[in-house]
Amino acid sequence: MNELLKIIQTLVLLFFAGGFGYGGAKFLKKQAAVQKNEHIKTILTFASQAVLSAQALLGEGKVQQESAAYDVKARLDENGLGDKFTEAQILAYIKQAYATNKADGLLATVKPVVSEAELAEAEKLVASNNNTAAVVTDGE
Repeated sequence: MNELLKIIQTLVLLFFAGGFGYGGAKFLKKQAAVQKNEHIKTILTFASQAVLSAQALLGEGKVQQESAAYDVKARLDENGLGDKFTEAQILAYIKQAYATNKADGLLATVKPVVSEAELAEAEKLVASNNNTAAVVTDGE
């Protein structure tokens, strides 16, 4: 009888441990997704600010793009997010920020950061996703 109670107790503990493990994993996965979205919002804000700053201060499109990329990387590093985004992702967010700012009319009087073909592609992406970005991150 004592052994039967120990077996039942073990099964009950396993049931609860499995449930807490599953629930905990689900919670952590959701929190990771929320944090990832916050990081994306942050880089989009930084990219938009960097594009506007580069457009106002610098001359040529390539120089402006490099300046904006440097500014975004510096701000990400300051905020502990530098290792979360690759250089290619940073450039993609800068292109998206350029397209969004151009569509909003904020860049009507300044030189383009990207070529006309890249701009058209970026504007199509923003328009087709209802002003949301397709996000590619490491580890997916």
